[in-house]
Amino acid sequence: MKIIDRIVLTIYTLALAFLSGLMVVVAILPERVQPHVFFEQAISTTRGRWLIGIIGAIFFMTSFRLIAVAFMRRGGGQPVLHETSMGMVSISLDAVENLVRKTARAVKGVRDIKAIVIHGKDGLRVHLTGTISPEVSIPQVSEEIQTAVRQYVKRVVGVELTDVRLEVENIANESRRTRLD
Repeated sequence: MKIIDRIVLTIYTLALAFLSGLMVVVAILPERVQPHVFFEQAISTTRGRWLIGIIGAIFFMTSFRLIAVAFMRRGGGQPVLHETSMGMVSISLDAVENLVRKTARAVKGVRDIKAIVIHGKDGLRVHLTGTISPEVSIPQVSEEIQTAVRQYVKRVVGVELTDVRLEVENIANESRRTRLD
């Protein structure tokens, strides 16, 4: 989910939480509070109808967008195709992502890694985001990760990667220790 979708989802959820809280308050207040009177007064004017219509349209479009995002496949769902002497082999992008993650985690100094594989016009591109141990050289580990990922994908999948990018998201605070209780 993109950052803009997360922001929209947060605002949408807060608006719905406010409306549902307002409904609870109206339900427990004495009968003197009559929200339907406010609503009737609002829709009796042209300005009020426009305002309610715009708010309804915004909620409808936001709902539709969030449903679409929830069911969309990332990266277009294009599989990696590899031709062999026996025929065509189709490899899902998820399978390639798992291979890339496994390979990157095997490099010494890598704590946590996330991988996104994109099937672009010019071929497969890999974007890695991860946490590196403070005891290692980031340029050296970066090069090792990129080389290992390129070689492993070429050997296992049979496809050259056009781009392997690494974003060091964080430096691990403390080294891994095993506790004996």
